[in-house]
Amino acid sequence: MTIKNLSWPSKEEVNSVLEGKIDSLPIIPIVIIKLLKLINDEKSSISDLEKLIETDQVLSAKLLKMVNAASFGIRQQIYSIRQAISYLGFSQVRSIALELALYDHLTFKLTASPFDRIFFWRHSLSVACLSRILAEVTNYSDPNTAYICGLLHDLGKIVFDVYGKITYREFIKNLPRFNGLLIEEESKILGISHNDIGAYFCRQWDLPEKIVLAVKLHHNQFSHIDIAKDDALLISIISVSNFITWTQGIGSVDILRHPILQPEIKDFIDLSTLDIHSLIVKMDKDIKSIAHFYNFIFPSTDRFRENLLKANIILSQTTTKYYYNNLSLIPQKNGNIKHIKESLIFPHHSLDRNVIIKSTLEAINKDLSFDRLYYMQIDKKSRCLVIKEILDTTEQGTNLLNMHIPIESSLPNFINCLRNKTPVCMTGSTLNEHRILHKMGIKEIAMIPVTNNNQIIGIIGIDNIESNRPISDIEISAISIVANELGMAIEHALLFEKYRTQASIDPLTKINNRGAIDELLSKSFKNAKETNSNLCVTMIDIDYFKKFNDTFGHQTGDNVLKLIASVLSKYSRPTDHLGRYGGEEFVIILNDTDFESGIFFGERLRKNIELLGKMLVKRFKGIILTVSVGIATMNPNIKTKEELLEKADKALYQAKERGRNRVVGYMESEK
Repeated sequence: MTIKNLSWPSKEEVNSVLEGKIDSLPIIPIVIIKLLKLINDEKSSISDLEKLIETDQVLSAKLLKMVNAASFGIRQQIYSIRQAISYLGFSQVRSIALELALYDHLTFKLTASPFDRIFFWRHSLSVACLSRILAEVTNYSDPNTAYICGLLHDLGKIVFDVYGKITYREFIKNLPRFNGLLIEEESKILGISHNDIGAYFCRQWDLPEKIVLAVKLHHNQFSHIDIAKDDALLISIISVSNFITWTQGIGSVDILRHPILQPEIKDFIDLSTLDIHSLIVKMDKDIKSIAHFYNFIFPSTDRFRENLLKANIILSQTTTKYYYNNLSLIPQKNGNIKHIKESLIFPHHSLDRNVIIKSTLEAINKDLSFDRLYYMQIDKKSRCLVIKEILDTTEQGTNLLNMHIPIESSLPNFINCLRNKTPVCMTGSTLNEHRILHKMGIKEIAMIPVTNNNQIIGIIGIDNIESNRPISDIEISAISIVANELGMAIEHALLFEKYRTQASIDPLTKINNRGAIDELLSKSFKNAKETNSNLCVTMIDIDYFKKFNDTFGHQTGDNVLKLIASVLSKYSRPTDHLGRYGGEEFVIILNDTDFESGIFFGERLRKNIELLGKMLVKRFKGIILTVSVGIATMNPNIKTKEELLEKADKALYQAKERGRNRVVGYMESEK
C-alpha cells in the first residue's frame, strides 16, 4: 500500500521493539486473516464462508450458540452455519465469526495484570457496536466493515503485550501520572505507537486497505493524506466511537487517558447535530446482549455519568494547556507581563464551585499581579451583577463583596460584555458608568466574561486601584483563556453536585441511601466527639413487612416504604439526617440529642405511624402498619460510629423480640 504523505515504520524498526522476528510471530490464526480478507473478495460466496467457519469446530459451536441467543430474536433453532447465514446474512455471520475468533485468540483470560485483556475486549466490542450504529447514521456504505474496524482498531496493544520487548502491561504499570496522550507516550516508551504497529501487521496480512487505514489513523490527522472520502468517513466513525466509549468509562485500559478528536472529523461527521443520547442508548442495548454472552459487566448509568464528568474535566485541562502553550508564543509588548506559568493551568483539585473561583483568582494574580480581582455573578431576579468573590492585594479597605451593579442601558460596556460575550475595558463612557467606577474607587476596570456552552456564567473583573497601571490587551487575552477553563470547571462543579446528590439518594424513597447516611454519620460522630456534644442514632424497621409483599405484591410493598419515608421526613428536624439503610430499615441521625430526647422522638414516630396504620387497615386488610424503633446515644465508652450503630441495631432487635410496635433504647436493653 503506497499512499502519498502516509509513513510506515520499517521492518527494522518493528523488529527492534518486538521479541522475535516479524515473520515468525503467530499474531493471529489463519482463520481470522481469511475472514478479514473476505471483506473485499467479490468472488467469495456463502459456501466459502460456511466452509471457513466449519473448519474450526470450536468456532462453529460458539457461533451457533450466539445466534441462538434470545438477543438475535430468531424464533426457531439454528442448527447449521448455512442456516445462520440465510437468517442473518453473509456480512453479519462473518462479523460474528470474526468477533468470536478474535476473542478466543486475543483475551487469553489474563485479567490480573495492569493491561486487562477482558477490559480491552470489552472496549473493542463497544467501539465496534457504536461504529456500526454511527455508520448507519452517517450513511457509510458498509456498517459491518465499520464494526470489524472497531474490533481491530487497538490490535497493536495486543501485539505489544504478547510480543513486545516492553509489554503493554509494563508500559501501563509505569505510565507517568499526567494527562497526556497515550500514543505519544507509547512512541516514547515502546518505540512505536499501537496504531502504527497494528496497521503494520494488517498490511503484512494483506488486509483490505480501508481496514488498514482505520487502524492506523483513528488517532491521527488525515486531511493531508490522499484517501477516498468513504475511507475518511470510516476513520472518522472509528475515531468518534473510540472517543465516546472512553468518555463513558469503557476504555481499553482502566486509566483516565482519553483520546482527542482530529479537527478534520467535522468535515465528515456533523458532531453538532449528532444525537449522542440516541447513539449511546442503541450501543447500550447492543452491548448488553453481548455482555450476557461474554459474561461482562458494563458500567451503570451513574458510573457512566461520573466517568463522563471526569473525562470532561481532563479534556478541558488538556485544551487549556494547548491554548497556554500557544499564548506563550505571543510577542510580549508589555515589559510588566510575566511569562505564563504553569500555575495558571493548574488542575482544579476541588469540585467545589467557590474553591474553584477563589483558586482561579489567586492563580491569575500570581502571574499577572493586579491590585484587585473579582468574580461577578448575574442575579436574574434583581437584574444585577453581584460581586461574589474578591481578591484584594491592597490596603484600601473598600469592601465590595456583594456589591450590586444594575444591568441597564446606561451601562453600555456591561451590556456589551454580557450580550456579545467579549471582554471590555470600562473607563466611564457614561455618567452611570462613571458613578460605578467612583463607587469602586477606580478609573478603569476590565471585565472578562466566563462562559460555557455559549452561555454567560459570570464575569472576572480586574483593576489596579493602587498602582494605576493600565491593563493591556495581552493581559486581557490571557485571562480570557483562564475564563474559558473556569467556565468549564464551574459547569463541571454544578454537574458533580447534581450527580453526587443523585448518587446519594435512594431512588424509591427519595431519601438518603445507605452510603450517604454512613458518610453523614461519620461527620456527626466526629463532630460530637470533638465538641463533646450529644448524638443519637435511631433505627426503624417496618413490622411484618414481608406480609405486605406476600399478600399485596411488591408494588404495594414499595408504596409502604415510600409512605414510611414521607412520615419520617415529616417528623424529622432540619438538623437530623434520614436515610434508608436497606430493605425495610431506616436510620435517623439526631444531632445534639440526648438519650431521653431520642426516646421521646422515637415514641412520637412510633405513635404517629401506628395511627396511620389504623387508618390504612381497610387498604391493607389483616395487617396494621407499625414500626419497631431502636435508640442508641453517644457515651465515652463508644469509640466508633460502627459501635453506636451496632447499639441502635441491638436495641431494635430487642424491640422486635418484645412484640414489635415499640421503642427500645440500648441502655434499657442491657439492664
